[in-house]
Amino acid sequence: MQLSESVDGVGAVTILIRVEGGEIVDQLHQGLVKLSRVEEVRCRRDVDGCWLVTACGALNSDPDRMLQAVGALVDQFDSMAEIIDVRRGGSELPGGGKGYQISARFMVAGDNAQPAANTIILDAAHVFGTGAHASTKLVVQAMEDIAGEEGGLPARVLDVGTGSGVLALIAARLGAEEVLGIDVCEDAVAVARRNIVANGLDGQVIVASTPLAEVTGSYQLVLANVTASVFLRLAAEIIKRLNAGGLLVVSGLQGRQGDEVEAVLVDLGMRSVNRLAQGKWHCLILCNGSKA
Repeated sequence: MQLSESVDGVGAVTILIRVEGGEIVDQLHQGLVKLSRVEEVRCRRDVDGCWLVTACGALNSDPDRMLQAVGALVDQFDSMAEIIDVRRGGSELPGGGKGYQISARFMVAGDNAQPAANTIILDAAHVFGTGAHASTKLVVQAMEDIAGEEGGLPARVLDVGTGSGVLALIAARLGAEEVLGIDVCEDAVAVARRNIVANGLDGQVIVASTPLAEVTGSYQLVLANVTASVFLRLAAEIIKRLNAGGLLVVSGLQGRQGDEVEAVLVDLGMRSVNRLAQGKWHCLILCNGSKA
């Protein structure tokens, strides 16, 4: 996995590792704390009995070298451990919080801005995904296209890997009645919850660190702006939570990854509806089943 595949913005890097077996966790933990580029290590159990280990880098760490160092350590455990997510967190909003246009309709601004229907307010000093990355903008474009065709977004939306919550917040602004954002990073969840309150959307948008496997119910629209490797591991579980005829928006795909992910989803019963692109980044829109 390349860092550039999954990082939106600047700031300290967080690497999430999935591990099988408590003995492996202990060995991995010992190895991680010895790496000078790793500032903090956290461990917790997953719903399926595996462990999730989070390695947090120092603010001044070179992100590519940190990923290489952690990746080399994880490789020593073969299939017993794998990196499943890489992101930057706690970065500052571009423009010093003054705001920028994430789409023709919506502006993202810092927490000193006034709430407005077309303004998404984010904690300017602690942003887990600013929305400025092309992959995020493509999801916003996809949602606006869907809302335009349907007269608003479907009622129930699931945002996988919500980060700062920016996509979940925009989904609510576009008419979704109930939005659930999930993220494995508990720090991101805490910040996203503050963003929900700042935008006056508490109750309509809920963010939790609930693992995807524990999410109950079904959704009419699922958003997944993650790396290709992470998405492919989660694809079957994501589809299980999608209504028949529901829509799936997948972003964070570079180059030929768009074709590869689309082929996998078609094999799983999805139907391609549209594809958006900005530079090397691709975003897929698919329907669950033969009819939208």
